[in-house]
Amino acid sequence: MRFLILITFASGIFLLPLSNGFSEDFKAPPIKVADGFKITIAAAPPLVGYPMMACLDDEGRLYIAESDGRNLTTKAEIEKELPRFVRRLVDKDGDGVYDESTIFADKMTMPEGGLWHDGALYIISAPYLWRLEDTDDDGVADKREKILGYMEFDGRANQHGPYLGPNGRFYFSGGHFGYQFKGPDGSMTGQSRAAGVFSCNPDGTDVRIEGQGGINPVDIEFTDTGEMLSTCAIYDSYGGRHDALIHWVHGGLTQRVYGLPLLHDTGHRLPATSRWGQVAPAGLVRYKGNHFGDSYRDSLFACHFNTHKVVHIRLKKSGSTFITEEEDFISSSSIDFHPTDILEDADGSLLLLDTGGWLSWGCPFSKIAKPEVKGAIYRISRIDGPKTNDARGEEINWNNLKPVKAAELINDKREAVKQRAALSLIKSGDKSISAIEKAFNESESIQHQTQLLWTLSKIKSKKSLNLIRKSLESKSPTIRQVSARSLGILKDEESGLKLTKLLSDKEPQIIRTAATSIGQIKEPSSVDSLFKAISKKNADLHIQHAITYALIEIGNSKRTAHYLKDDSQPLLQRTSLRALDKMPEGSLKPEMVVPLLKSPNLTVKEEAQRVISGRPQWKNQVLAVFKELTAKEELANNDKEIIESIVLSFSEENDLHKAIHSVIINPKSSTLTKVQLLTAVGFMEKLPSGLLDTLKLSLQSSSAKIKGESIAITARFDSEESIIAILRNIADNLDESDALRVAALEVIAKNDTSLKEEQFNYLAKIIQNQNSSPTLRSNASRALSQLKISAKNKAQALALCKLIPKASPLQINHLTQPFIKSSSNFNESSPAEFINKIGIQLAKSLAKVKDTIHSNELKIIAEAFPESAEDAHSALSVLAKENPLADQAKRKKLKSILASLKPGNASRGRALFYANRSTCSLCHRVANQGGLLGPDLSKIGAIRKAQDLLEAIIFPSSTVVNGYENYIIQTVQGSTHLGIIQHESPDSIYISNASGIKELVMRKKIKNVTRSPISLMPAGFESLLTNQDLSDLIAFLGSCK
Repeated sequence: MRFLILITFASGIFLLPLSNGFSEDFKAPPIKVADGFKITIAAAPPLVGYPMMACLDDEGRLYIAESDGRNLTTKAEIEKELPRFVRRLVDKDGDGVYDESTIFADKMTMPEGGLWHDGALYIISAPYLWRLEDTDDDGVADKREKILGYMEFDGRANQHGPYLGPNGRFYFSGGHFGYQFKGPDGSMTGQSRAAGVFSCNPDGTDVRIEGQGGINPVDIEFTDTGEMLSTCAIYDSYGGRHDALIHWVHGGLTQRVYGLPLLHDTGHRLPATSRWGQVAPAGLVRYKGNHFGDSYRDSLFACHFNTHKVVHIRLKKSGSTFITEEEDFISSSSIDFHPTDILEDADGSLLLLDTGGWLSWGCPFSKIAKPEVKGAIYRISRIDGPKTNDARGEEINWNNLKPVKAAELINDKREAVKQRAALSLIKSGDKSISAIEKAFNESESIQHQTQLLWTLSKIKSKKSLNLIRKSLESKSPTIRQVSARSLGILKDEESGLKLTKLLSDKEPQIIRTAATSIGQIKEPSSVDSLFKAISKKNADLHIQHAITYALIEIGNSKRTAHYLKDDSQPLLQRTSLRALDKMPEGSLKPEMVVPLLKSPNLTVKEEAQRVISGRPQWKNQVLAVFKELTAKEELANNDKEIIESIVLSFSEENDLHKAIHSVIINPKSSTLTKVQLLTAVGFMEKLPSGLLDTLKLSLQSSSAKIKGESIAITARFDSEESIIAILRNIADNLDESDALRVAALEVIAKNDTSLKEEQFNYLAKIIQNQNSSPTLRSNASRALSQLKISAKNKAQALALCKLIPKASPLQINHLTQPFIKSSSNFNESSPAEFINKIGIQLAKSLAKVKDTIHSNELKIIAEAFPESAEDAHSALSVLAKENPLADQAKRKKLKSILASLKPGNASRGRALFYANRSTCSLCHRVANQGGLLGPDLSKIGAIRKAQDLLEAIIFPSSTVVNGYENYIIQTVQGSTHLGIIQHESPDSIYISNASGIKELVMRKKIKNVTRSPISLMPAGFESLLTNQDLSDLIAFLGSCK
């Protein structure tokens, strides 16, 4: 690697063209580039400001999706301001440096991506896919058309595209904030917030979901055979956040899907092709040119925003998918260098977009915006690389080009010429078929034949389909695969039998592609061949997915059911059962599935249990499964999910209530099984009367675990006095554990909205005790949060105010709730003197811990006190005022604390991480030790620098990791649930709140779901720690790699 200091001459590697009018204030970052390459500035301020994504048109003009440098964080703000735009840059003299800049399209929401196609710019700018055309060629789009919508947005980059597939379809990605795509032909995706990759025709018709998973799939690229890959931010959160390069397969779901998927789950989830850390991957390009040399052709380059680099990726076939070899190609030591997109120019050089330091909303490590650090566009070239003459074929007489010549030009070394020649043939339609057939038959180049096949697939005529079908029998695996893929996408029903033969191909990728295409055309005669193919040794996960998905799409339930019968073929049984389960109602009957519950093969048995538990109409069979599972000595995770599913599906069935009661009173039933049952009961919409006696018995159990889970149930439902009486006994019993007494007091406080003085003091003592566990202190503060303030408990209200500065940040949010919930008391009956006294004391206490409370929360507290209580309302309103220089203040505070940090000791930091006073391990875990509510930090040191770690501790609401956002769920009944979405099912959403309590909210009861700007991790932890403590903690986290 050679170290290049931009803006200075370095061995001729980087030349700064000062004559192009670049701003003297612009300072390029230091950049390393692979040996043998050079990097030059192609555009910089004032020609460009904050470039994000880009594309080139036929003439080499660059269209840039650009930000105005602000981080607007709500849909309402963005729609009001319309802050972003598309810029067009022109290199007028052809020297590789852009000279002219115009705003091609202004007043846009969030343009992300861009594709020049058929004389216009297509671009995603939520909520729509747009077509922008400049009809008079003045550099400004004067025609805007909505092609497809609708997608939600909130200011974070989560909608990207479109990208042109080799088949002529448009592909685009994102969708985690919600979407419902509807084409002009009526084709629809359905409504979901499960992100993924989608496609449609250029006119928006035939909209499809290609795959779903991750939170933010970004840039999409295709191999020469049409395999689709994309970068993806937040692929999963197992062992910490991981981003990825994904090889998408038709209908595939990744290993974690955030949101409810609309695609069928085959049980074969797509793994990451390359699983990265929190790099925030963005732009991706497949290199097709000659300038870099043969060793780079068909490899990928991916931008890693957070780690300030571009990686070079070589794909290697592995079964029916890929593995990768990777190395850094470009990197920078500057934390303000943020590569967002990379694309290939016609001469084979690469254009790299650096957006600068403005972005803080979304994936960036640092949430402190630096709009003063502007971006630029760089050109990467090979020092000794060959130069391409007439790179865009401008010397070719395109107007008089004959089809025969166009077919020859598809074998040209110049990529732009190939594409233009293909477009010429496509526009000629069937008139070009004979020329394409002649060129195909005479060519000895597989690459040439491949491009001719893709051209035929875009013509979409009977003649072109006939030629593609013939190619299914080619000796070349590449040609067979391209033909098979094209016929499936085009849904050519006449190719069914020939595609079925390819299921016996030697090449795994062809078997998978053939299976996918058979499913797309719904070939009914292929069922037996699909089962035969999945039973072969080379049927890897991707092939198993493709075959199972094809069986579902074909929908031949009678023939598929045949494979349920053979116990000697468990894989075929499981495949058949999964496929039948996803077919229309009536495809499966109890007598087909019940025998499989006795299968000697565990995977078949578990699949049968899963299927039965999801069918409420099979009551007797379901109860039999329930009794068998609850009789086990130890439950597997799959068992727990099935038990929960049964309890919720049959929550009103008396027979189930009796079965639950039998388990609870049975001394032979394991404690963990009883706890799991009670947990499931707690998720019911209401507590059935048939389980009331069961709950009373459980509350009086000798097992603390059973008693604790029973108390948790009473906290979720309105409890009758007989239950409250039992809880009072628990709360007053000094022999009970503090955990159980505190839990009981929470329910009592919720029921009575008040506590006895000794009960209040008991909870306050726990909160102030630094040696108490974080969980116990949090639970005690949550118990006090149930109180309502009135003149009758004035002393407790004042004590609560004085308790706030003594509490940890994790508890303060709970302790302010009584004041918020008592707003009706303040407005109705309480005298102003009382309200003012309480409010002034509360303001004094909050002033001491202001940095630990989000400004939105302070506003809510202030609004709870009526204006008639002038002194209280005024004092609290002053606290709630936002600081217009907040970003500057954050940067100043971060800089000050960073400068004061001492050398840290990782060993002491580890002890602190797990200590009661830090509460870190309450939500986070390292090496499988700690909580599960927040991100796993086991590898955090490999992806975060000391400054990033410190910023996350000091400003947690500014640095919320995607996938761990705090959501507010409001129900039609008016109740509110706040927490992190842990899991979604077709009927419900599971969330976990700051206390680690898991709640289930039924979808039919949900009015709306919105993202809260406030992290579950409160601010102000640094106030609990000394500078040495912070240094030690950061040293420990930095060592976690």
